[in-house]
Amino acid sequence: MSSKVEFQTAQVVGSEDERHYEPRGAALELFKAKQREVLLAGPAGTGKSRAALEKINLVAMQRPIRAAIVRKVRSSITQSAMVTFETKVLPQPSAVRWHETDQEYRYPNGARVIVGGMDNPEKIGSTEFDLIYCQEATELESEDWGMLLRGLRNNVLGYQQLLADCNPTHPQHWLKMRCDSGQTQLLESSHQDNPMLWDAAKGNWTEFGAGYIATLDSLGGYQYQRLRLGLWVSAEGMYFADWDPKVHVCEPFEIPADWPRWWSVDYGFAAPFCCLWFARCPEDRRVYVYREAYLAGLRDEQQAELIRERTGDERMQLRVLDPSMFNPRTEQQRPSIAQVYASILGPGLWAGMNTRKQGWAIMRRALAHDEHAPRLQVLRGVAPNLCRELPSLIHDPLDPEDVADVVHGKKIDDHAADACRYGLAAEAQPPQPSRMKVSWG
Repeated sequence: MSSKVEFQTAQVVGSEDERHYEPRGAALELFKAKQREVLLAGPAGTGKSRAALEKINLVAMQRPIRAAIVRKVRSSITQSAMVTFETKVLPQPSAVRWHETDQEYRYPNGARVIVGGMDNPEKIGSTEFDLIYCQEATELESEDWGMLLRGLRNNVLGYQQLLADCNPTHPQHWLKMRCDSGQTQLLESSHQDNPMLWDAAKGNWTEFGAGYIATLDSLGGYQYQRLRLGLWVSAEGMYFADWDPKVHVCEPFEIPADWPRWWSVDYGFAAPFCCLWFARCPEDRRVYVYREAYLAGLRDEQQAELIRERTGDERMQLRVLDPSMFNPRTEQQRPSIAQVYASILGPGLWAGMNTRKQGWAIMRRALAHDEHAPRLQVLRGVAPNLCRELPSLIHDPLDPEDVADVVHGKKIDDHAADACRYGLAAEAQPPQPSRMKVSWG
């Protein structure tokens, strides 16, 4: 299917009303793109979602493909992508039917467009697709992205594609780094791409567009830079201002067998649990993060088994757990989470330092590089979530010495950062016997 056919068909999909669609700028590039991974990124309101949905519909009308519309949480799609798809993209009258039981749009030619979320990934992970559209892709973890890529294997088209959209976030986000490495094609949209905002014939904003742009112009700081200008910038009040991937991320190397090693865990189930593995060079005492596990939905025993499997026969001097894991669970006299870990990993599990501010101060000292090389180094590619979280953490406005847990009403990801805090604090101030609260059995 040539890009010329795609473009001409896109012009006549709707009618003379708002369903009429003509892709511009980065949206037109998206229609032509055949790369396996494509990210359409840009400011708020540039028509990114509309462009991706139009491409899905256009191909589905021409070929009996299997496609998917996904987001991190399935319920978010109902009032976002599905509204746009049904009210603006699908032609009227339409022979496309929504099938509630299977959560999919069915086309007369046999094409199917499934709707799903990564909060219930079984359906997405077990189905073969030609095209997958991911809305608000920066909500995903890198593991989610990998699962979606593995689903591109239906082979009805001459290419398979994971296309996604997002507003920019901090420049060290794993998805931006994936674009910078060339693995994902980055298409940068602008407000002039959206005909609702920009009148190309007059070379000026539409009446609606002028009001919308004025609203974005009223934003301040990093929100203005991201949502109005489309820049990938760090949040204001960045807590770890010393963090710099050019300084703290080093090329991978084989950790010598005689270096001291340890791991630390931040607990989670619905939210991801994170385990980081550390090693220290005996000569300059520099600390290297050389492995990361970062997964949601694993039971306590599954987490412990994963740690045991990935550690292998490496000798750990310390094994540090989130202190909350030692809290007793009185329901039916169930063992604590730490006791479940100990039944699989054996004795010698330590409670991490529970003084947040002191732990963050230890991390700041490890990251500092104003007068000397930093103590903390991360091997390139081994801990993407730690590298993603560190630049996104900001000062708590109510307690500037601490890290904010919530930003603009949304819980921020700090699981890898917490695991790093426990690990560095344990290395700086080795646990005392009184903190070894769990025995084996």
